[in-house]
Amino acid sequence: MTHPLDTEKRPRKYPFVNMRISDHSILDTIEGRHSCRLCHRSRKFFCYNCHIPVGELEELLPRLQLPLQVDIIKHKKEIDGKSTAVHAAVLAPEHVRIHTFPDIPDYREEAGVVLIFPSAKALTVPQLFERNVQLQIGDNYGLPKGHHMGTMLRRRMDEVELPDGQDQDAREKRSWTLDNLPIRRAVFIDSTWNQSRGIYADERIRGLRTVVLQNRLSQFWRHQRGSPRWYLATIEAIHQFLLEVHINAWGLNAGYRGLDNLEITEGFHLLAVPLKVEAGGEDVERESPYNGQYDNLLFFFANMYDLIHKYYDHNDLISYRRPI
Repeated sequence: MTHPLDTEKRPRKYPFVNMRISDHSILDTIEGRHSCRLCHRSRKFFCYNCHIPVGELEELLPRLQLPLQVDIIKHKKEIDGKSTAVHAAVLAPEHVRIHTFPDIPDYREEAGVVLIFPSAKALTVPQLFERNVQLQIGDNYGLPKGHHMGTMLRRRMDEVELPDGQDQDAREKRSWTLDNLPIRRAVFIDSTWNQSRGIYADERIRGLRTVVLQNRLSQFWRHQRGSPRWYLATIEAIHQFLLEVHINAWGLNAGYRGLDNLEITEGFHLLAVPLKVEAGGEDVERESPYNGQYDNLLFFFANMYDLIHKYYDHNDLISYRRPI
């Protein structure tokens, strides 16, 4: 491994520039390990079994309030210490819970639950908010004849907003609040793509409405064989989903520049244009236009990204050379 001072780095865009992420350099100052107050195991920053911070971090970490509940279903073969799912549970403990499959809730009787999964009938977030949007998919998602839409994750997608006959004033008068969002709980699957299809077959979740996210290039440094760059790490997917929900509910602060380097598909930005709102630069109230309210979900992720890039050239890492 080459020390960062001995390597001349090639230019790259820093993905988290202008995002509202708290100073995570505190993590670089922590020495040694600490005992988890619940299970007493030795941990560095947080306990990935109990989902709580350890040591002094318990008082120093940012805490987030999310607009809805988030459930993460983790495949039993996923290694707890390597999954980014626990980041969400540690940083937003009031709104995030993690279950290990097959020990999961029965969602069939709960209203307002969606599963983030690209099924054949998957909706987009703008469609949940009654916008007349459809996936721009071409002929059979660009797949060979006979392929099921479930394989579409190997294709990039985009969304376009279509003109409709609905009265524009009526749409604009629709007011969303934390109490009337069309989603009350979002379920994410934390596993490989092959494992996720097995979880999706479970009768407790296969009847849920499914939602597909806008394409965004992953900044995750771990390579998953056969996956393109827009296979997001779980914490990235949660951030992307909440970003889309918030913008469609309450708009996007016109002065917020945190999306500039995230490399989200053009369709996302086009759909956000009519939702931009002039608002105060420090306005981060829960129902204010998006101004980085959930960016701290990437607190640990950004810190590890920076650490990795101190020792490895971005363009040499296999994960960042995957096909788009």
